[in-house]
Amino acid sequence: MPLSSPSRKIRVLVVDDSAFMRKILRDIINSDPELEVCCEARDGIEAISLAKLHRPDVVTLDIEMPKMNGLDALRVIMKQTPLPVIMVSALTQEGAEATIKALEYGAIDFIPKPSSSISINMKEMRDEITAKIKEAARVPRRFLELRRMRLLRSQKVKTRKPSVPAKTVVTIASSTGGPQSLLRIFPKFPENLKAAILLVQHMPPGFTKSFAKRLDSLSRIDVKEAEDGDTIEEGKAYVAPGDYHMEVQMRAGKPVITLNKKPKIHGVRPAADPMMITAAEVFGRRTVGVVMTGMGKDGAQGIIAIKKKGGITIAQDRETSIIFGMPKAAIETGMVDHVVPLDKIAETVVMAVNKVNRGGAGGRSFAVSR
Repeated sequence: MPLSSPSRKIRVLVVDDSAFMRKILRDIINSDPELEVCCEARDGIEAISLAKLHRPDVVTLDIEMPKMNGLDALRVIMKQTPLPVIMVSALTQEGAEATIKALEYGAIDFIPKPSSSISINMKEMRDEITAKIKEAARVPRRFLELRRMRLLRSQKVKTRKPSVPAKTVVTIASSTGGPQSLLRIFPKFPENLKAAILLVQHMPPGFTKSFAKRLDSLSRIDVKEAEDGDTIEEGKAYVAPGDYHMEVQMRAGKPVITLNKKPKIHGVRPAADPMMITAAEVFGRRTVGVVMTGMGKDGAQGIIAIKKKGGITIAQDRETSIIFGMPKAAIETGMVDHVVPLDKIAETVVMAVNKVNRGGAGGRSFAVSR
């Protein structure tokens, strides 16, 4: 919900069955002069009632709670009182899978549940939580209605394809709002895509594997969480694992994925810039760069590197970006060839791949249907 004046604090409803966890979140949120906890709930039923009564700007919502869990509460809130919701997810396999479902149901973003360990990096955790709350408060209302995705209900049997090292690569950078957007575009990629896809979605460890599995279940191409040493193969997609930068090298004449824990870039790891820059170095003009919804400027330097090598560059437009920060930064470089809405990204990628495979240079020489 947009703020009515610059001086008004962003009001947050904190929902968690643990009094200890509510206190941690309350202290973190109230420590920022732009934020305040307006109310707290212990379960999903209370959350629905307080959301309707107080109309907070943002809701932080736990997943596992008594009486009504966070997923069920989210569905009711998004139907009755559409608000920006950030899920608070446990660092478990079950928590990761529930979080992916929550993002499909309309949650804007998620944060890993703060640990009670005294060794936790409290400042880093506080900065992440407060930054995501502020971004969520600015999400346009058109993204807040419950629109459960009409995704493919069953995975088509995938034809087993020969392992062919890719000669063309599509690099995708995505952050806040990315998971639900990517779940829409990946089913549109054709089975015979003559390129590999490298994806950096800003997510912590434990979540990228579940997300890759979800993408794979909906896609005609194979999708997996990347592993160090993977050969980059045509018709396959590789998701950068949480807490690892993903880069590209040539080894024995084949393009290979390498993973590392170099310092965070733009405050995140994985970051898209090193993936896009190294991909451009290896694949040259046969590189397609895509920057999608997300806060910050990750991907902008990658777009520059790809364009300088003669590749084709694409950015998501303002109207369909839940957060326009990353696409905006990419567009402002002056190196983006095509600015398109979400439902045209897959089509534009396929056209770009076909063009570079025919030997065409990067640029705006093909039109995207409207």
